[in-house]
Amino acid sequence: MYQFHIAGLRPFHDAEGMELPDAEDAWAEALRLVRDIEGSLQPGESWSLDVVEDGATIFRVSLATEDLRFGRDSHPPKQ
Repeated sequence: MYQFHIAGLRPFHDAEGMELPDAEDAWAEALRLVRDIEGSLQPGESWSLDVVEDGATIFRVSLATEDLRFGRDSHPPKQ
């Protein structure tokens, strides 16, 4: 049994879990979840996905973004 917990602005605790044959299949499922989640990511946000087996995190995928426009002039310089 594997659980997939998400931390970030929209956290999710997977109480049910998913029965999968092995850790490799759990990793493949984690990658599918990451692809689904990344579409809602905004600049300046970060989140992580933990894959948990028997109460222990076996994989973590982390994604952090930065909005580097902060503090910059939003208009290109005039020439």
